[in-house]
Amino acid sequence: MRLKAVRGLLVGEVASLRVAAVESAEEGVDIDAEQVARERGALAKARRRALLVALLDATALAVLFVFRDAGRAFLSIEGEEAVFTLGVLIVAVHLGFRLAQYIQLRSVERLYVELLEREG
Repeated sequence: MRLKAVRGLLVGEVASLRVAAVESAEEGVDIDAEQVARERGALAKARRRALLVALLDATALAVLFVFRDAGRAFLSIEGEEAVFTLGVLIVAVHLGFRLAQYIQLRSVERLYVELLEREG
């Protein structure tokens, strides 16, 4: 029972994912196995989403760098370039956040699988 509670804490608190609890299953279907499948699916989906957004942020940074005016400094804080610089920094921070989230979710998923192996 403790490993089941730890798995629930990993998904709910550490990964900050809300997974609907299985209330009743069809005849012949294990409720615990159905809950495990839902939790693993939610972890995998969140991990893929974090990686996708990180890749989109990296692409946005690359596009901003490629299409910048070569005659001006890339990260200048003078005049209208300050808005561009602020935008680049915001995208870079979001990229870092999503990469950290991806790494955290990958670690949670590994721990989750390890707990399943210990349980079985």
